[in-house]
Amino acid sequence: MASRTKSKQPAPRPSGSSIPENDPFAEMDLLKDSLGYAIKCAQVRTYELLFQMLGPNAITPARLSALSIISTRSSINQSELAAELRITRASVVKVIDTLESLGFVQRQSIAGDRRSYALVVTEQGKNELLGMRQRMDAYELAISSQLTTAERVQLMVLLAKVAAA
Repeated sequence: MASRTKSKQPAPRPSGSSIPENDPFAEMDLLKDSLGYAIKCAQVRTYELLFQMLGPNAITPARLSALSIISTRSSINQSELAAELRITRASVVKVIDTLESLGFVQRQSIAGDRRSYALVVTEQGKNELLGMRQRMDAYELAISSQLTTAERVQLMVLLAKVAAA
């Protein structure tokens, strides 16, 4: 039975590489068999498809993610949202400023804490999310069209592991 210990080393390159062993440039090909690059390519494709399906004026993925999180986490503050999105506080302020200017969220004072604000989705923000639901369902089907249901579930589990590492 194979060991299930977590490796701290990158996986070895498979022996059927398309670059011959005697190729002097083989060691410079940092993208061959790169998980990070494969994830980046998948992200680029999914973003292209998202904007193709939602249109050029659609809310950005980062703002959509933030709006969705705010809508499901009652009175989340900016620091918590930044941590959830894995971005800096300065970056989350820009996201919130934009969502606020669009009328999708409001900052509300927190009693006893003059330095923090609770973020709340407005009716307009809720309507935006509800309007996106059907389009996002179609988008999810499109990006997973080459996968079986089991493969999609497996990919989600594996990506969660990579994200948690």
